[in-house]
Amino acid sequence: MPKSLIMKNHFLSRFDADHLRKTITYFGIALPLIIISLVLGIDKNGLATFMFFVGIPFFFYAMLRPWGNAKYYGIMCIIIIIILALCLTVGSGILTKMQLKYNWDKDYGDGIGFVGVEGIIAGIIGIFRFRKYD
Repeated sequence: MPKSLIMKNHFLSRFDADHLRKTITYFGIALPLIIISLVLGIDKNGLATFMFFVGIPFFFYAMLRPWGNAKYYGIMCIIIIIILALCLTVGSGILTKMQLKYNWDKDYGDGIGFVGVEGIIAGIIGIFRFRKYD
């Protein structure tokens, strides 16, 4: 594929060296923080909770970083809010009515809620970071 055709495609043109380097750096920060916090146990250790709380926004930010458009971060916020609302209303109600020995509704609700709020925070940061000034 000729280079001129690739550069016309906005989706692929954002993967130049500078954007790719910053994205990999953000993933390099996010993934070890998330993995280490999950290994240590988020419930048992305050440091692990803090590491998870810092790692998830870096992960969401790194996912959309190459395109640098505030609109994409806004769309991500709306999608996360819809998924969060559906999971916490419908999903939690179904798990509560199942009356299992294990309390799945609390565990899933806490995890989904925590990651959802982190995604919304990362989306707000991305919106303000990449908004265009007139």
